[in-house]
Amino acid sequence: MAVLGVDVGDGSGAVGSAAAVALVSLDEAATLLQGLDLDALEPRAQLEVVRQLEVVRRRIDHGTDRVAGQLDGNGAPAVDGHRGARPALTHLGRLPSAEAYARVTTARGLRRLPAVEAAYGRGEIPTAHVRAIARAVANPRVQQHLDAADPVFAEQASVEGYQDFTQWLRQWEQLADADGTERNAATTHARRHAELVENPDSGFSLAGGFGALEGATLREVFDRFIDAEGEADWAEARGRLGTAATDTDLVRTPRQRRADALVAIFRRAAASNTTSLAVPLVNIVIDLATFERELARAAGADAPPASGADTGHRRCQTLDGTSLHPSEAVAAAFVGHVRRVVVDGDGTVIDLGHRRRLFTGSSRDAAMLQGALSAHGGLRCGWHGCHRRRGLHVDHVDPAARGGPTDVRNSLPLCGFHNRLKEHGRRPVRAPNGRWKLLRPDGTPTTPPA
Repeated sequence: MAVLGVDVGDGSGAVGSAAAVALVSLDEAATLLQGLDLDALEPRAQLEVVRQLEVVRRRIDHGTDRVAGQLDGNGAPAVDGHRGARPALTHLGRLPSAEAYARVTTARGLRRLPAVEAAYGRGEIPTAHVRAIARAVANPRVQQHLDAADPVFAEQASVEGYQDFTQWLRQWEQLADADGTERNAATTHARRHAELVENPDSGFSLAGGFGALEGATLREVFDRFIDAEGEADWAEARGRLGTAATDTDLVRTPRQRRADALVAIFRRAAASNTTSLAVPLVNIVIDLATFERELARAAGADAPPASGADTGHRRCQTLDGTSLHPSEAVAAAFVGHVRRVVVDGDGTVIDLGHRRRLFTGSSRDAAMLQGALSAHGGLRCGWHGCHRRRGLHVDHVDPAARGGPTDVRNSLPLCGFHNRLKEHGRRPVRAPNGRWKLLRPDGTPTTPPA
């Protein structure tokens, strides 16, 4: 017989019997899936199919990476004259070279990470998360931390979304390889540049590169001006169409608003009568242990890298999620302000102190900070799957009109669209562990992630 066009038997080019059974089963399952009448499924069932299918796909990806790992280092590719696993995969699967490389690199990384591999094989960890882990552990300077980090990786990757997880993973690598990431940050800062180039046929183009802290400062200003341009467009659209106005009725595209915001920044600076302009406020979130450790390093004390087991709650980033090296946070604290924030065991802000200089508050601030602490990817809309960062509303989850308290536990930053959904029966509910779950109008929870 033939399996997917490959003869089964013991001759050259044949597939072994156990592999043949697996391939036949996969082929039959694919046929069933392709013939599934999706239109006959109600909407909730369709969402559940997506969730469960994602789990199956991860398990297949695990098997695919396992095969790539088997080819890596053995003699099989040489049978057809391939130099190794990567060119063999590129040829046999007609894959981009980057995808073939990712499979081989992932297989190599998983050899040191049994907990991650087991969770990946069960379909608990998305493939993209595993690829990110493989890239991080390829750093030779973090090898000594992998045994302790393995179960932490598996736990975090099983519950975090991609953006939050990769942000956390960058923080882990910074802590595990403090010297290396500090050198990288210093190199990036040293290579900062900006060019405004006139193009004969298409006006001007602007390009540049900045270090993390400088970039975060620029983005803070840029985002505020973009918000102002957006508010102007919405005001114009509502003046024409009233409350029926939608995004498609705005007179400018997002790209055009960003360009106009940049021009407005330059015009505002040119109109100022002084060269001493106001310093933009950039919030940096860093935990006490990381801050104290970096202070010790700056003072020349011996401060060994954090182990993989104690990095779950470590962070050093701006409020919107830009990852910083702890040395940048400590340097900023010397010339800026610090504010004490007390967080309880559930990760809820329970005290927000006054800003003060290091060496010599409002409820909205606390709600925004709470939103940033709830996700390693930084402050954004709290609705699952929404990544809007600008124009967020801070409102009562349980409306004040129904007795909802003005309390950080009853606040969740939401974009305008999802904040309005609360008026139509959909609502977030804070679980005892501090995480939010979303309820439909009938009280049932929305489909959880795979």
